[in-house]
Amino acid sequence: MDTRDTIIQNSFILFLKYGIKEVSIKEIINACGVSKGAFYHHFESKESVYMEVLNRFFFSYFKKQKVYYAKEVSLEEKLNRFIQSFLDPYEEIAKLLNTDQLTAYFRFLFQASSTYDEVRKRINKHFYRKGYYLYQILEIAKEQGEIRAEVNSEASARHVFSMLIGVTILDGIYTLEAMKEHIRLGIFNYISLIK
Repeated sequence: MDTRDTIIQNSFILFLKYGIKEVSIKEIINACGVSKGAFYHHFESKESVYMEVLNRFFFSYFKKQKVYYAKEVSLEEKLNRFIQSFLDPYEEIAKLLNTDQLTAYFRFLFQASSTYDEVRKRINKHFYRKGYYLYQILEIAKEQGEIRAEVNSEASARHVFSMLIGVTILDGIYTLEAMKEHIRLGIFNYISLIK
């Protein structure tokens, strides 16, 4: 890992533990074992590190979304793949932090969205995009007779995604495994109601 990556990863862990306002550049430098000059060679401020941390540990996951719309793939398989792509980032974070309890990560995201308006807008856009993926999956399922034709795909996608976010946050304070189980259970129970 190069110096820049070391700073980003160690800063992420410090921001998770203490929040951006409570972490100083000196603490970042000490945690990384780099000089002040090395820090400023890569970043102009603590806020610039924070934005890089957000880009690496949240926004980069936008590009990792794998959505499957192929008609030959069943609704159940599309939903399983959607769920897995939703959970992949949390699994990576849990592995990095060596814990499956994600409360600190959600606190980090909430602090970022409440501190920076640009971040809030980007997070909202991210979740809107994921909701749109669900909408498209449901529209195809209607065309193929996998769910009832009269189902409002937009409202259903919103319900499913709201449940998914709620479960993620509520179960994220417990364990990643509980979150996975409850997300799958919630989504497939809802789908059974609209079949």
